[in-house]
Amino acid sequence: MVKRLVAIIVPICMLTILLITGGRGQCAEFTLKFANPVPKDHSWGKGAEYFAEAVAEVTNGRVEVKVYHSGTLGKIRETIEMAKNGSVDFVLAGVGHYTAYIPELGIVLLPYLWKDGQTMFQVLDGPIGAKFNELANAQGLEITGWWDNGFRHVSNNRGPIVKPEDIRGLKIRTLPTKVHIEFFKKLGCVPVPIGWTELYQALQQGVVDAQENPPAMVYMGKLHEVQKYYSLTSHVNEPGMVVMSQITYKRLPPELQLAVKVAAQKASLWQRKENEKDNKEVMEKLISEGLKVNEVPADTITYFRNVAFTVYGEVVDKLNPEFKRIVDMLKWYNR
Repeated sequence: MVKRLVAIIVPICMLTILLITGGRGQCAEFTLKFANPVPKDHSWGKGAEYFAEAVAEVTNGRVEVKVYHSGTLGKIRETIEMAKNGSVDFVLAGVGHYTAYIPELGIVLLPYLWKDGQTMFQVLDGPIGAKFNELANAQGLEITGWWDNGFRHVSNNRGPIVKPEDIRGLKIRTLPTKVHIEFFKKLGCVPVPIGWTELYQALQQGVVDAQENPPAMVYMGKLHEVQKYYSLTSHVNEPGMVVMSQITYKRLPPELQLAVKVAAQKASLWQRKENEKDNKEVMEKLISEGLKVNEVPADTITYFRNVAFTVYGEVVDKLNPEFKRIVDMLKWYNR
């Protein structure tokens, strides 16, 4: 009698488990590490967790992605090197961090190249993004996603930026790339190189009186505690780039390579919406906590854009003819 009950109950239990888990196995064939440089509650962190869940679902549990937040696997440069040698499987970082390996990615960071985020991602998800992936492949990396960070705006302690002369003379911490340093110099600013972890104190002590970052980074770094004004200059959007180690990618069978890429695409779309929502919510918090936010008039933005075009040579002149033509196409596409 007992044997008969066991024979009936066990299959029912197994069927129930299969229904709950969607047919996933209990043990993954591949366990992959994902290096995320920011906290779990940032949209990048949430996107990484979403990606891990999507991979598990689309591969029926054959691939497990473990996310390591807040740079716990090492500094960004270290994790990129680890991805190149296969000891880390995925790395998420701002595009600027990859320009040391792929100089052509500096195109993405040209100030005032993109008229909006939607246009930028249309380009990066398309054939030009595929060109960048060819260059990444030569470095042992596979681009699996372009993630949003939001447009950068200028905050300062002197006053709102309304006219071009309002930005002149500001000591500003900016991206440490030559084209951005030259851009802000031509606007009449004094760019000062300062690490992210030292920025709060530098603003507090008056070492610099301005900085430029997206809303989520301003709030996460508590920069609004030491800044009074936030002017929506929208001068650059440095997207995040998710790369996969090519060693890992080639180790997966073809059906899992495809599944991971599909999951990555879905996660990218999800993260962009989440980041947009987060930045709107964060902006409301910044305003409610006392930061004075202002739109920058269109004629001032036009002036800034025209200045930006004069420094493109810092990047473009070093590129091969194909990528010089791509810059011209992107200027046309964003008109």
